[in-house]
Amino acid sequence: MKRRSLALALVLSLTIAAATRGDVALPANVLNPPNATEAWNVIRLASANVERLLQEKRLSEVITQIPLCSPALRTLAKDDKPPERGLRLKKHLQKGLALIDGVAAASVANDLAAASKAFGEWRDFLREVEKEFDPKIVNADISFCPMHPDFVSTDAATPCEKCSMKLLPRRIPYSFIYVPPGEPSMLLNAAADGPLTAGRKTEVKVQLKRRDGSPVLLDDLMVMHTQPIHLLIVDPSLEDYHHEHPTATATRGEYAFSFTPKKSSSYRIWADVVPVATGVQEYPAVELPGTGKADPIGSRSGRYTTTADGLNFRLTFADGALPRNQQVRAMKIEVSDANGQPLRRLEPLMNAFAHLVGFYDDYRTVVHIHPEGGDILRDDLRGGPMMSFKFYPPRAGFLRLFCQVVVDGKTIFAPFNVNVAP
Repeated sequence: MKRRSLALALVLSLTIAAATRGDVALPANVLNPPNATEAWNVIRLASANVERLLQEKRLSEVITQIPLCSPALRTLAKDDKPPERGLRLKKHLQKGLALIDGVAAASVANDLAAASKAFGEWRDFLREVEKEFDPKIVNADISFCPMHPDFVSTDAATPCEKCSMKLLPRRIPYSFIYVPPGEPSMLLNAAADGPLTAGRKTEVKVQLKRRDGSPVLLDDLMVMHTQPIHLLIVDPSLEDYHHEHPTATATRGEYAFSFTPKKSSSYRIWADVVPVATGVQEYPAVELPGTGKADPIGSRSGRYTTTADGLNFRLTFADGALPRNQQVRAMKIEVSDANGQPLRRLEPLMNAFAHLVGFYDDYRTVVHIHPEGGDILRDDLRGGPMMSFKFYPPRAGFLRLFCQVVVDGKTIFAPFNVNVAP
């Protein structure tokens, strides 16, 4: 038992390290809560995430959530006054750590019934431990500063001591791989300086407004991968993809960019944004009209090797199996030069060596994936030839997946055809 627990602890520690280097880094006061109030907040948030993951049968991701409760339990056990209470809490700690082990082990084994049973026992355990604490401590909400996440308060009206910014409710993303986008709380409108024509540079202005008509400002959006607004643009054939970052104009809520379409058809623009108020990614979309008829989607056969700008790209999935609907699949992309030699000079692009954006053939569903390993924060670093990803397809069907990289200062888009099995 001890050997299994030590091995599992190593697996969990590595998993947490990998998970917490993603888009939304977890601050130290989440990974190691300093007091009982913050510890209970972490336990409640992480437990709610585990419950959702079990409901969605995403067991492989449970082990990025349930271990967050271990350091929080240790914090609770430090509250040893009076001494007899401290002894009870230390006994609770040992039992709680064993229950966390049970949930994690069943999840690693992909045993939904066992994981659900163990999680039920964990819930019962928490109800017992709650009796040792003031309900105000157990149920307190923690608010934090998005600019200084180490500053927290139980009073949401308290401004940050460092920058006076309004605090936001603390959240722990329930998945570090894929979170379903929220229903858009804003509307996206667009106007071009003329109908889209192949080869003609087009100036475009987009407007982001809340449903009540008020403008969405840059301060209303979280900066994700160096930008508050990512515009994902593609034609109906899913062949000509553009990734643009608009700049604010003098008009509140208005943003401008330019691009040169390769086709004269209409294009759809998705704004990949995360409102500060909710912390949930949204994809409001709008159509830009063109002068020509849209081409149909071409071949839907799987295409896992492709060439772009003289570079070769190869996409592989773990165990050679194709991705399945709503199942996490590990995948890798390998880049080589025109001579087939491994390419090791990928440049940082929005804090990553690659960005994957996929469009399903329903022309509505979008996926945005980043490499494992965390943000690249130094411009002098170079990556390649291999990059690893975790892919959670939100639905079955065909999608065109674009790998965006920068080599020698040039942005390159490499397309793949991926068919997701039911």
